[in-house]
Amino acid sequence: MDTPISALLNLLEDEDRHVSTMAMEQLLALDSDVDHVIAELQESDNPVLRGRIHQLGSILRLRRSRQQFIDSVRGSNTTLWDGILEINYQFNPRMNRRDISELVNEFASRLPRRLTTHRLAAFMRKEKFCVTSEDLLGPDLYLAEDVLMQRVGAPILLSAVAQHIGRSRHWDATLVLHKGRHCLLDENYNLVSPAENWRVTRLTNEDKLHPCGDRDVWFTILAQLFLSAVQEGRLQAIWRVGSILAQLCDGEFHDLPFPLGS
Repeated sequence: MDTPISALLNLLEDEDRHVSTMAMEQLLALDSDVDHVIAELQESDNPVLRGRIHQLGSILRLRRSRQQFIDSVRGSNTTLWDGILEINYQFNPRMNRRDISELVNEFASRLPRRLTTHRLAAFMRKEKFCVTSEDLLGPDLYLAEDVLMQRVGAPILLSAVAQHIGRSRHWDATLVLHKGRHCLLDENYNLVSPAENWRVTRLTNEDKLHPCGDRDVWFTILAQLFLSAVQEGRLQAIWRVGSILAQLCDGEFHDLPFPLGS
């Protein structure tokens, strides 16, 4: 093992949190150079070292996943749903992708075989997916895992969930903003509004609406989660979500005004 890394590992075990934190920061700066260390020591007999090695690995995984998401958005090579899941993971690293996949498959298995817009709306009502009028800044309203489990969410997440589930039966619609509310619009100009108990309305060409691109959806969710994190004082979530927003706007988190940035 490299001598500098060995020295940092010794400091990582230090009982003084200030010392161990400084060692952690320097190990994180080495990035992939410490991958072999994590692999070797994640089952260490020393409980303090083992815990901090696991923490080191978790931080690196989050950081790399975050950068991969930012790069994929810039390169336009990720799906709307995958982006929503990545944002969920950045806000709540305990998210379980397998549980989410199983929930989606479970709902999809109960869909009518010949799916229409009206049938999808009826299905979402039957499954009790709804909008809440309380705690509009609650982060769980903008996290796919929570929305699927609790069946309560903001219109933008409910629309994305319905769109994703519907695609398993070859039904598709565009996520749009209509009269300040996020809805789904199918190819026949039928508008599905989660905020109005999944009411389906036939629009005309004169009705005004704004189609939401994937970036629009991600930015809206990120902004809402950032506000939630600030409101609740969740410093790590503020950093993770805020850094994504900043980089996608061609900036850096430390450029934000005090007390957020430097």
